[in-house]
Amino acid sequence: MRVYIAGALSSKENTERNPSKIVCDYITNLSKMCQIASEVLKRGHSLYVPGLDFMLGVIAGDWTEKDYRGIGMSFLEVCDCVLIISDSWGVRKEVERAHDLGIRVYYRLEDLNGRIH
Repeated sequence: MRVYIAGALSSKENTERNPSKIVCDYITNLSKMCQIASEVLKRGHSLYVPGLDFMLGVIAGDWTEKDYRGIGMSFLEVCDCVLIISDSWGVRKEVERAHDLGIRVYYRLEDLNGRIH
């Protein structure tokens, strides 16, 4: 099954927009997403972690927020399900899009058990 891993990338408490805190929160949250992604892979699924798109942006050097979001949503549209690991404004948009497309949304890794296509 193709699994889209969705989770918050920035901290909910990061309202002061401190650049150092934003970077640290992003790395911490992305690490959590990758740990879950590793478990998804071990269970025999394919996966996509939208938070890793930043690496392509680093190489290109000129991407906008729209570029990053566009890639993620394109992958979401071809996934079999979305696995939510935490909440954010962006995650709610991903869930809304998944529902619009009839894509299943799961909130626990355990819910993927036995669902390999």
